[in-house]
Amino acid sequence: MLNKIYKEYRDIIKKDTPKYLADLDLVTQKMNNSNARYKGEIIDFLYQPMFFEQKDISKFKYIAEMIYGIITKCTNEFITNPDFRKFFGFSKTMEDLILIDPGYKNPAPVARLDIFYDGDFKFCELNGDGTSAMNEANTLEQIFSDSAVIAELRKKYDIRYYELFFSFLSELLKIYREFGGKGKPSIAIADFMGLGSNEEFESFKEAFEQKGHKTIICDPRDMEYRDGKLYVGNFKIDLVYRRAVNKEVELRIEECSDLIQAYKEKAVCVVGPFRSQIMHNKIFFEVLTSEAKTDFLNSQERDFIHKHIPKTFQVHKNNLSKILTDKDNYLLKPKDLYAGKGVICGLDQNKEDWERSLRQAAASNDYLLQKFCNFTQKEITVSENEQFNVKNLKTTLGLFIYNGKFSGLYSRVGSRNVIAGIQESISLPSFVYKPKNEFEPDK
Repeated sequence: MLNKIYKEYRDIIKKDTPKYLADLDLVTQKMNNSNARYKGEIIDFLYQPMFFEQKDISKFKYIAEMIYGIITKCTNEFITNPDFRKFFGFSKTMEDLILIDPGYKNPAPVARLDIFYDGDFKFCELNGDGTSAMNEANTLEQIFSDSAVIAELRKKYDIRYYELFFSFLSELLKIYREFGGKGKPSIAIADFMGLGSNEEFESFKEAFEQKGHKTIICDPRDMEYRDGKLYVGNFKIDLVYRRAVNKEVELRIEECSDLIQAYKEKAVCVVGPFRSQIMHNKIFFEVLTSEAKTDFLNSQERDFIHKHIPKTFQVHKNNLSKILTDKDNYLLKPKDLYAGKGVICGLDQNKEDWERSLRQAAASNDYLLQKFCNFTQKEITVSENEQFNVKNLKTTLGLFIYNGKFSGLYSRVGSRNVIAGIQESISLPSFVYKPKNEFEPDK
């Protein structure tokens, strides 16, 4: 059921359709002039925010607290128990990187938890490695905050959104202090050129520099470790915000040897650590949903997993027969790709294609089967033929987590069964609302 504010939103724009079509044109013009881009193209969006109440925010904080407790326990088990490591099947190179102590406790200081949410929730996946989309979320929210329709709603409601750049810097500096860093660090935002979100990096750089931090965007292959310090040219780095994903580093490990050596010797604070691979790799859900593999978790954590994490298991020849005849209830997911790459939904395939996909996945050993559980859809406002209409679209929600704390939202919708940048992903601004003068301060 949609909250009352959605109906009020629709009533406002239907009452004066020409006014709000003109407002949509203005929003579109601002978006076209912004840096909210994916692979160089302006992101798809609709003239429709997602609205959340304080009870939703309390739920998101609970989700972050519970899953981070589980992640921390599993990371500690991985570090101390060689038998537990075997469940993940990581390469020797990746395992060695994970075992390096980063100099601070949080195993995934920057993350986005993607969930299906409608009061109740199920996890879709965990992004703890190269987490992105802060820029497109905040750009949409900034532009929509100035829109005519939000101005009308503000007559009745306080409406706000989560700022994602300066709040990130605040947590980044806390990690730097925990690492032992002093003074005002110079920061490197590091990713392989051509692979990262360059517009987003520029937004982070601008925020860091506004607070007095010298900042450089660079390729990790250009880093030099000399005299116990890490450099790019003559730029000495105190703090690395690493956006280069683990898999890409592993593929280029020799080219990144200076960064890796500085990381090993704690000559530089690197956020995030390679330990994020444990929760980021989709094998993590298979490990969690097997009670035999995670008997160190308590009953509350086990109940949380049972209720909210979809059953996930590896594809083997001996479990194909049941899945072949039950394709509509399953997804095939690659263990270590991102942005929806390689995800195959049984609902989207005929029997022959599904069988072929399953057999290829079983032969490759690179895929997992996961219960399909996108149960959320909402009535979303769309503009068509100079009118506003309503469509039922599927939804997914990202929870940004900075240093273990819930810090912001990323809403997406789509008509397809998989909502992701590589397939179909329409972004919406995310606002928190309350009747006027009733906001409680964040704790």
